[in-house]
Amino acid sequence: MRQGTGVVADTRSEGFTQVSIPNGYGAYLLGQLFEPWAVVLAARAGIRPGDRVLDVASGLGPVARLAAETAGPGGLVTASDISGAMLAAAAARPELPGWAPLEYLECSASAIAADDDSFDVVLCQHGLQFFPDRAGAVSEMRRVVRTGGIVVLSTWAAEHPLGLFGSMNETLREFGMAEPFPGAFNSDSYRVGLAELRGLFLAAGFQEVSAETVEINATWPTPEAATATLLGTPFGPLVLALPADTQRQVRARLASKLGASPEGVTVRTVSNIVSGTK
Repeated sequence: MRQGTGVVADTRSEGFTQVSIPNGYGAYLLGQLFEPWAVVLAARAGIRPGDRVLDVASGLGPVARLAAETAGPGGLVTASDISGAMLAAAAARPELPGWAPLEYLECSASAIAADDDSFDVVLCQHGLQFFPDRAGAVSEMRRVVRTGGIVVLSTWAAEHPLGLFGSMNETLREFGMAEPFPGAFNSDSYRVGLAELRGLFLAAGFQEVSAETVEINATWPTPEAATATLLGTPFGPLVLALPADTQRQVRARLASKLGASPEGVTVRTVSNIVSGTK
């Protein structure tokens, strides 16, 4: 694992740096929500064998790992994130034979610690909405992709309900919880609209800009698993600090908002996906 430097203060993204979060994220959000969305995102990037790929705001690496499988041993995949705890957990996951080598780079999306024109493909799954300087981050992604290369990113769609995380926000606000970062309970701040995404890419100088809205369902087998998603977010440490009875009440309220049944929980999730070439 090669670590980089250049972390820039980023209050919202730094909410994911606490060491307790990767375990909950991996157990209750990764396979149920972010791996399915990684498939959607990576499919639109046209990754080829031998490509050099950067995954920005990689988390536990669902996008990076798909890219490594597709790029193959002749390629190279770099997973970047502001959270060293997430990167350490991602690096501990086993890699399969035939994958491209995976490197890990701790840095802000607004100051990517890579040279100009370093990558054939740059991807970013559900990270842009958390960046304090969205335009700066998009410009950085364009800077590090080669001429003719592609950048593809996804955000939760501003034109649709937020789903799981909107229900979390409502529940914790009702219980009078403190925000783990400014605007944590503002569901609008988790979403970006198609027009804004197109505008960011055009302003950064991308060509062949396209944007679309995609919907998939996320499913958890039990209400307990669905409400345990709290533990994989910056809300997790605050919830765990509550008295046990209050924790049970919080999770019961969240289950109710999610429409939980003994058969499990299915949540509609909607993302906007934008791409452009340099």
